[in-house]
Amino acid sequence: MDITLRQMELFLSVAETGSFTRAAEEVLLSQPVLSRTIQQVEHAVGAKLFERSTRSLALTPEGTELLGIVRDILRTYHRGMERFAAIRAGERATVTLAALPSVAAGMLPGVFRTVLADRPAMQLRILDGITQEVIEHVRSGAAELAIAEAGNADSHVRGHPLCEDPVLAVLPADHPLTERASVSWSDLAQQPFVAFAPASSVRRLTDDAFGQAGVRPTNVIETREVGTAAGMISAGLGVSAVPRLVLPLLAFGRLVTRPLSGPSAVRRLAVYTPRASDLPPAAAYFLHHLLHTPGTGAPSAEGSGERSDG
Repeated sequence: MDITLRQMELFLSVAETGSFTRAAEEVLLSQPVLSRTIQQVEHAVGAKLFERSTRSLALTPEGTELLGIVRDILRTYHRGMERFAAIRAGERATVTLAALPSVAAGMLPGVFRTVLADRPAMQLRILDGITQEVIEHVRSGAAELAIAEAGNADSHVRGHPLCEDPVLAVLPADHPLTERASVSWSDLAQQPFVAFAPASSVRRLTDDAFGQAGVRPTNVIETREVGTAAGMISAGLGVSAVPRLVLPLLAFGRLVTRPLSGPSAVRRLAVYTPRASDLPPAAAYFLHHLLHTPGTGAPSAEGSGERSDG
């Protein structure tokens, strides 16, 4: 009892129009061809589907029953093909993005909001970690894209420049340095300094900047957790310096940011993709959005002297 989708569609057209002539016009077939198709369907199901007369065409009880089945099958088929087309177009597929925690908190919420406004059926996942971890996620196939520091040499991934993330001084709200429009690395070196763990991208940035300024803080509190750093600074135990995108992770503390003078410190970010394979449509769309939509990079340095209170 096999009936093709095409035969179902033709049967549906005849049943809904109640006329072989009108149905033939709709489906762009000759009436004899359409009549033969319905006969083939009747033979396949072993039942008469239409009562025919010179003036009317009506469904038999068997035809009425088959009509409901055919409508359900075609509705399911067309919905399924629409879902498949959406996946092929990148509208419903899942995109997994690996990112530094500061990028995940400071940049991605706005990016996700605009992407989902355009493609609300897209599923988005985040894997956060340090630079080596997020790039490894792309190498292993766990993520299609990764956002991390630019300049990482890896034969298995390709980096696409994304944005620059300026480093700012972070001070307790009542610290004397908040009276200045900007502070220097020398100023920070004279204070207890809250530093991040050596494996973090922020630590490398601050160590390089202190080195270029020819100074080094002598009193250092080291932590690997951003929240811990925020608590230490807010309690007046030290000062620090972080890229602007890290600030949302410090927001619960009573902190103030100031521009840094002397050697400029900027964290350059890139989007990493697999080198050896093409991206799925959804990931390709997300990458294009990141690289070509204004406002998806790091916030500008304007207003960096404003207070950042939690």
